[in-house]
Amino acid sequence: NMNLPPTLVSRFDMVFIVLDTVDEASDRRLARHIVGLYADDSDDALQPAQDALPHVPAEKLTRYIAYARRTVRPEISDDAGDALTAAYVDLRRLGRDAGSTTAGAVQAASTGRVTATARQLESMIRMAEAHAKMRLSPVVEPRDVEEAVRLMREALRESATDPRTGLLDLDLLNTGFAASDRRQLDALKHETRALLLRAAGGEGDVPANSASYHAWLERLNEQSYAPVPPRLFDQVVRELQTEGVISVVGSGRNMLIVVKQTALAS
Repeated sequence: NMNLPPTLVSRFDMVFIVLDTVDEASDRRLARHIVGLYADDSDDALQPAQDALPHVPAEKLTRYIAYARRTVRPEISDDAGDALTAAYVDLRRLGRDAGSTTAGAVQAASTGRVTATARQLESMIRMAEAHAKMRLSPVVEPRDVEEAVRLMREALRESATDPRTGLLDLDLLNTGFAASDRRQLDALKHETRALLLRAAGGEGDVPANSASYHAWLERLNEQSYAPVPPRLFDQVVRELQTEGVISVVGSGRNMLIVVKQTALAS
């Protein structure tokens, strides 16, 4: 729904997928909260339950947050630094150690999955510092790191899990394609390049230098064992355009794809 490219999405510290699932308990809490915004505070029927968290006025919470941001500059303790280092190494290990992660994992040596980069480490540092600020603490402690790591793992589980393998794959955020897609994409790119160059050289029944997006996709599907997903073909077109093999006229899937003469010469 955000309609943001992966290059921008990957710059957020955390990405959570918000789903509107049907759950009576959470629906009731949400309804009571919304109704409470419009109801009289004196209405006992809409007062929070006895076990609910204490009510904090929005104005007071705003002042608290502003004070914490303005005055607290927590420093990372040695123990917290060690905890951050260990957490980062553990996240990286998820891409290598198939036995320590989600059920159904395969040997990562054959998948080439990326499960954490320095960007995730920097995100955990910022979250640990923010958690310490919430406590008005001048020092980042291991418990702050634990909460930051918990949030990071949950965010990655929701937004960077390959639905086909059930494995964590950061390429889904960084490029929009999982490692399993990348292998299929590389094979598709090889076949598409060969098809374009053969056609431009006068072979086959596809027009010699150019054809519409749909014509190339249809020709590619004719020689494939399974239908080519348009999402992957779109990416192949973008990469071949970047490499200077083709140029495009128009936009979207109504574009005209033209094979460059320089590609034929090489």
